[in-house]
Amino acid sequence: MSAALDRWLTRLYHAVGGGLFLGLCAIVSYAAGDRHRPDRVGSPKLLASEVAPGGALRQARVIADLAECTLPDARRLHSVRPDRHQVAPPANAVDAPPWDRDGRPRTIETEIPADFPCGPAMPVESPSAACNGFRRTVRPQRRPDAVMPFRVTCGGVTTGPAGAKTARVP
Repeated sequence: MSAALDRWLTRLYHAVGGGLFLGLCAIVSYAAGDRHRPDRVGSPKLLASEVAPGGALRQARVIADLAECTLPDARRLHSVRPDRHQVAPPANAVDAPPWDRDGRPRTIETEIPADFPCGPAMPVESPSAACNGFRRTVRPQRRPDAVMPFRVTCGGVTTGPAGAKTARVP
């Protein structure tokens, strides 16, 4: 009786192990098969190289969407001073980008806090994309960080075209 039970348990272990292995192979092939980037991101451009504290840093970037995907964009501001002051503005996530913006410049405004230190600084963007459930929950596709240096001025403040504080008075 015990030899027959051992044989059935061994077969059961092999069947369960084989099923788990095949399931793992399916997940890995699903993730590996979706390696293309669903978007083409152009290099970012600053619309003003000097911004006052409390003002808005405006960046323009062209994104060509190739598929309907979630495009999260984590941003942060770094001060290039010894204290390395860092601010993380709210993340910008687009679930399904509007098709009317495909290939047109997209302007992102980042509010510079009033207590941000004066001097050189840089915004860092970390764009990523997720087109399927695996990419949304486990590991989105990431692009290299985009870094654009600018200067935070603390002299007099003038208003720009949109009425926001943008640069110092000469």
